[in-house]
Amino acid sequence: MRSFFYARVSSKDQSVERQVSTAKDLGIQDEYIFIEKASGKDFKRPEYQLMKRILRSGDILYIKSLDRLGRNKQMLLDEWKDLIKNKEVDIIVLDMPLLNTTKYKNMKGIEGLMVDLILQLLSYMAEDERTRIKERQKEGISIAMKKGIKFGRKKIPIDENFKAVYSKWKQGNITAVKAMALVDMKNNTFYRRVKEYESI
Repeated sequence: MRSFFYARVSSKDQSVERQVSTAKDLGIQDEYIFIEKASGKDFKRPEYQLMKRILRSGDILYIKSLDRLGRNKQMLLDEWKDLIKNKEVDIIVLDMPLLNTTKYKNMKGIEGLMVDLILQLLSYMAEDERTRIKERQKEGISIAMKKGIKFGRKKIPIDENFKAVYSKWKQGNITAVKAMALVDMKNNTFYRRVKEYESI
């Protein structure tokens, strides 16, 4: 029996130190601590897939909280069942003691039902939180746009340099590729600016 720990954060600027510290406190060896900086929307994560290939029957997988494993409700439930039934590993969710499959190995009654219900509830909550985060982001962007805040790359203005290059290109003195290089614009941007300039 080996003990594994899976730690995940959603973005590169977030820290996994607390999760890794928890793994160390549990006495889990470094080679069995898998760290991922990726979204929890699905299970197409390199470190997770590597860990899953290494897991064998009888191993224990520790995670700090259920949303570190994943956030999509149905995918999370399917993955949980796959780990328990097909890989035959145990899962311990540290911040939810009831989600500890080592306690319910031979239970087919109310305790097993309770674990299943709690898992359903928590996976729903994890997905619901993800949905609400997306909604808040959309609302924030909408409010910012109403205030005139612009997103994306700064628009390159139609300056005197553009006008001079445009004139040379239009007269056939330089190619479009050369013109784009002179004004430091990509294909689509260049032709959008041409269209804007010609409509003035």
